[in-house]
Amino acid sequence: MDCTKCPDNKCYAGGRNCLGLTGEEVGDLYDEGERRYMLAAGCTEADNYMKFTRLEESVYYANALGIKKLGVAFCIGLRKEASLVVQYLAKEGFKVEALCCKVCGIDKDEFDLPKIRKGSQESMCNPKAQAKAMNDAGTELNFTVGLCVGHDVLFGLGSRAPVCCLITKDRILAHNPVGAVASRYWRKKLGIVAEGDN
Repeated sequence: MDCTKCPDNKCYAGGRNCLGLTGEEVGDLYDEGERRYMLAAGCTEADNYMKFTRLEESVYYANALGIKKLGVAFCIGLRKEASLVVQYLAKEGFKVEALCCKVCGIDKDEFDLPKIRKGSQESMCNPKAQAKAMNDAGTELNFTVGLCVGHDVLFGLGSRAPVCCLITKDRILAHNPVGAVASRYWRKKLGIVAEGDN
Protein backbone atom coordinates (compact mmCIF):
# COMPACT_ATOMS: atom_id res chain seq x y z
CA MET A 1 0.00 0.00 0.00
CA ASP A 2 1.29 3.47 -0.88
CA CYS A 3 -1.10 6.30 -0.05
CA THR A 4 1.21 8.82 -1.76
CA LYS A 5 0.12 7.33 -5.10
CA CYS A 6 -3.60 7.59 -4.41
CA PRO A 7 -5.29 9.75 -7.10
CA ASP A 8 -7.96 11.26 -4.85
CA ASN A 9 -7.34 10.44 -1.15
CA LYS A 10 -11.04 9.88 -0.62
CA CYS A 11 -10.33 8.71 2.93
CA TYR A 12 -9.97 12.41 3.74
CA ALA A 13 -13.48 13.57 2.90
CA GLY A 14 -15.18 10.73 1.05
CA GLY A 15 -14.82 8.08 3.72
CA ARG A 16 -13.05 5.46 1.56
CA ASN A 17 -11.69 2.66 3.76
CA CYS A 18 -8.74 1.03 2.01
CA LEU A 19 -7.68 -1.01 5.05
CA GLY A 20 -11.19 -2.36 5.51
CA LEU A 21 -11.09 -1.90 9.28
CA THR A 22 -14.43 -1.24 10.95
CA GLY A 23 -14.91 1.59 13.42
CA GLU A 24 -14.96 -1.00 16.19
CA GLU A 25 -11.67 -2.52 15.01
CA VAL A 26 -10.06 0.91 14.87
CA GLY A 27 -11.41 1.64 18.34
CA ASP A 28 -9.72 -1.52 19.62
CA LEU A 29 -6.35 -0.13 18.48
CA TYR A 30 -6.53 2.61 21.15
CA ASP A 31 -6.67 1.86 24.86
CA GLU A 32 -8.36 4.26 27.29
CA GLY A 33 -5.18 6.27 27.92
CA GLU A 34 -4.47 6.57 24.20
CA ARG A 35 -8.01 7.77 23.56
CA ARG A 36 -7.30 10.59 26.04
CA TYR A 37 -4.24 11.56 23.99
CA MET A 38 -6.26 11.28 20.78
CA LEU A 39 -8.97 13.60 22.12
CA ALA A 40 -6.38 16.17 23.24
CA ALA A 41 -4.73 15.98 19.81
CA GLY A 42 -8.09 16.40 18.07
CA CYS A 43 -8.94 19.44 20.19
CA THR A 44 -5.48 20.93 19.58
CA GLU A 45 -5.92 20.60 15.82
CA ALA A 46 -9.55 21.74 15.65
CA ASP A 47 -9.19 24.70 18.02
CA ASN A 48 -5.90 26.05 16.68
CA TYR A 49 -5.78 25.15 12.99
CA MET A 50 -3.74 27.81 11.14
CA LYS A 51 -3.67 29.96 14.30
CA PHE A 52 -0.88 28.58 16.50
CA THR A 53 2.75 27.67 15.93
CA ARG A 54 3.85 24.15 16.86
CA LEU A 55 5.28 25.53 20.11
CA GLU A 56 1.93 27.11 21.03
CA GLU A 57 0.07 23.96 20.00
CA SER A 58 2.37 21.91 22.23
CA VAL A 59 1.42 24.05 25.23
CA TYR A 60 -2.27 23.76 24.33
CA TYR A 61 -1.92 19.97 24.02
CA ALA A 62 -0.17 19.62 27.39
CA ASN A 63 -2.83 21.78 29.03
CA ALA A 64 -5.60 19.72 27.41
CA LEU A 65 -4.05 16.65 29.04
CA GLY A 66 -3.74 18.39 32.42
CA ILE A 67 0.04 17.97 32.38
CA LYS A 68 2.15 20.03 34.77
CA LYS A 69 5.69 18.63 34.32
CA LEU A 70 7.41 18.58 30.93
CA GLY A 71 10.76 17.32 29.74
CA VAL A 72 12.91 18.81 26.99
CA ALA A 73 15.62 16.55 25.58
CA PHE A 74 17.81 18.74 23.42
CA CYS A 75 20.89 18.63 21.22
CA ILE A 76 23.83 20.73 22.37
CA GLY A 77 23.80 22.32 18.90
CA LEU A 78 20.35 23.76 19.62
CA ARG A 79 21.05 24.87 23.20
CA LYS A 80 19.98 28.47 22.48
CA GLU A 81 16.71 27.36 20.89
CA ALA A 82 16.11 24.90 23.74
CA SER A 83 16.71 27.66 26.26
CA LEU A 84 14.03 29.78 24.58
CA VAL A 85 11.62 26.82 24.46
CA VAL A 86 12.17 26.15 28.18
CA GLN A 87 11.69 29.84 28.95
CA TYR A 88 8.36 29.84 27.09
CA LEU A 89 7.13 26.60 28.71
CA ALA A 90 8.01 27.92 32.18
CA LYS A 91 6.25 31.22 31.42
CA GLU A 92 3.18 29.18 30.53
CA GLY A 93 3.21 27.60 34.00
CA PHE A 94 4.98 24.28 33.46
CA LYS A 95 7.76 22.78 35.54
CA VAL A 96 10.43 21.79 33.01
CA GLU A 97 13.33 19.33 33.11
CA ALA A 98 15.77 20.08 30.27
CA LEU A 99 18.68 17.76 29.50
CA CYS A 100 21.44 18.16 26.95
CA CYS A 101 22.38 15.27 24.69
CA LYS A 102 25.95 15.18 26.04
CA VAL A 103 24.81 14.61 29.64
CA CYS A 104 27.40 12.57 31.60
CA GLY A 105 30.26 13.63 29.27
CA ILE A 106 31.21 10.04 28.35
CA ASP A 107 33.91 9.89 25.67
CA LYS A 108 32.88 8.06 22.51
CA ASP A 109 35.99 5.88 22.88
CA GLU A 110 34.34 4.09 25.81
CA PHE A 111 31.72 2.68 23.42
CA ASP A 112 33.91 2.45 20.29
CA LEU A 113 31.78 5.11 18.61
CA PRO A 114 33.13 6.94 15.55
CA LYS A 115 34.18 10.54 16.08
CA ILE A 116 33.58 13.56 13.88
CA ARG A 117 37.15 14.74 14.57
CA LYS A 118 39.33 11.66 14.94
CA GLY A 119 41.83 11.73 17.79
CA SER A 120 39.97 14.37 19.80
CA GLN A 121 38.03 14.07 23.05
CA GLU A 122 34.41 13.90 21.93
CA SER A 123 31.51 13.12 24.23
CA MET A 124 28.85 10.71 23.05
CA CYS A 125 25.22 11.65 22.77
CA ASN A 126 23.41 9.94 25.62
CA PRO A 127 19.66 9.72 24.91
CA LYS A 128 19.03 6.85 27.31
CA ALA A 129 20.55 8.90 30.18
CA GLN A 130 18.38 11.87 29.13
CA ALA A 131 15.33 9.58 29.29
CA LYS A 132 16.39 8.06 32.63
CA ALA A 133 16.80 11.49 34.22
CA MET A 134 13.36 12.52 32.98
CA ASN A 135 11.84 9.24 34.18
CA ASP A 136 13.44 9.81 37.59
CA ALA A 137 12.09 13.38 37.65
CA GLY A 138 8.57 12.20 36.78
CA THR A 139 8.00 14.16 33.59
CA GLU A 140 4.56 13.56 32.11
CA LEU A 141 5.30 14.52 28.49
CA ASN A 142 8.70 14.93 26.84
CA PHE A 143 9.64 17.07 23.87
CA THR A 144 12.68 16.57 21.69
CA VAL A 145 14.58 19.56 20.38
CA GLY A 146 17.03 18.65 17.63
CA LEU A 147 18.08 15.17 18.73
CA CYS A 148 20.11 13.38 16.06
CA VAL A 149 18.53 10.76 13.81
CA GLY A 150 18.63 7.55 15.83
CA HIS A 151 19.29 9.26 19.14
CA ASP A 152 15.67 10.45 19.02
CA VAL A 153 14.61 6.80 18.61
CA LEU A 154 16.66 5.72 21.63
CA PHE A 155 15.26 8.57 23.71
CA GLY A 156 11.72 7.51 22.79
CA LEU A 157 12.47 3.89 23.66
CA GLY A 158 13.83 4.92 27.07
CA SER A 159 11.18 7.47 28.02
CA ARG A 160 8.31 6.35 30.22
CA ALA A 161 6.39 9.51 29.32
CA PRO A 162 5.06 10.01 25.78
CA VAL A 163 7.45 11.82 23.44
CA CYS A 164 6.65 14.53 20.91
CA CYS A 165 9.11 16.17 18.50
CA LEU A 166 9.12 19.95 18.87
CA ILE A 167 12.14 20.81 16.69
CA THR A 168 13.77 18.46 14.19
CA LYS A 169 17.46 18.82 13.45
CA ASP A 170 18.70 19.35 9.92
CA ARG A 171 22.15 20.91 10.00
CA ILE A 172 22.17 21.58 6.25
CA LEU A 173 18.69 23.10 5.90
CA ALA A 174 18.51 25.33 9.01
CA HIS A 175 16.49 22.66 10.88
CA ASN A 176 13.83 22.59 8.18
CA PRO A 177 14.03 19.02 6.83
CA VAL A 178 11.01 19.49 4.56
CA GLY A 179 13.27 21.75 2.47
CA ALA A 180 14.88 18.63 1.01
CA VAL A 181 11.64 17.78 -0.78
CA ALA A 182 10.09 21.27 -0.99
CA SER A 183 13.01 22.78 -2.90
CA ARG A 184 13.25 21.96 -6.62
CA TYR A 185 17.05 22.27 -6.36
CA TRP A 186 17.28 19.71 -3.58
CA ARG A 187 14.84 17.38 -5.35
CA LYS A 188 17.08 17.48 -8.39
CA LYS A 189 20.15 16.73 -6.27
CA LEU A 190 18.33 13.82 -4.56
CA GLY A 191 17.05 12.45 -7.87
CA ILE A 192 13.35 12.79 -7.05
CA VAL A 193 10.66 14.53 -9.11
CA ALA A 194 7.53 16.38 -8.01
CA GLU A 195 4.55 17.17 -10.19
CA GLY A 196 5.36 20.33 -12.16
CA ASP A 197 9.15 19.89 -12.05
CA ASN A 198 10.85 20.34 -15.41
